[in-house]
Amino acid sequence: MGSLLLTLSELFVSAKATVASVISDKKLVAYGLLLLVLHVLGVLFLYDVVAEYDNVPHFWFGYVLSEYSSKAARSVNLQPRLAAGLRESSGTTISLQQADFVVRLLGYLLIGGLFWEGAEIAFSRHLGFRPDSFFAFPITLRNIDGALDVSVGVLGAAVAFIIANRKPVHSRNIAHSSIAAALAPVLAFV
Repeated sequence: MGSLLLTLSELFVSAKATVASVISDKKLVAYGLLLLVLHVLGVLFLYDVVAEYDNVPHFWFGYVLSEYSSKAARSVNLQPRLAAGLRESSGTTISLQQADFVVRLLGYLLIGGLFWEGAEIAFSRHLGFRPDSFFAFPITLRNIDGALDVSVGVLGAAVAFIIANRKPVHSRNIAHSSIAAALAPVLAFV
């Protein structure tokens, strides 16, 4: 096994394949489009009309970023590199499944947590709205909205991992099992 870290040349060479692996996956593209629709509906009217509607897109954002992160990491063999790197550096042994969970959470936390919430704070004054604080005293729901948003996204990322790693259910009714598999992400909201 190679090093845990990719060299810059390896990163640039694999970036094209990584992006292509995500974009060519119809399921992931559909997930991204659903996220866009949920957010647009929120901006148009649901954020103002439905209390705590923002939890739906935040959950789905975590789910989608978890799936994107896992797929992108697999395209550059990051999970085996992570498992091998931990074993070599600290003697800690983790399975590829555990490495995938770490990749999914870090992917969401870096993109969804740091980037999105940071961008909201950075650009809010230019877009004419006051961002919700990430965490402030005194503790009220409004003062920890950003932290709650990230927490709901982490839950979405964890649910994506659980669904991706569930044991297949064998059903005699092929149509039933196909429908259930297709609806699994939607049923996670119920």
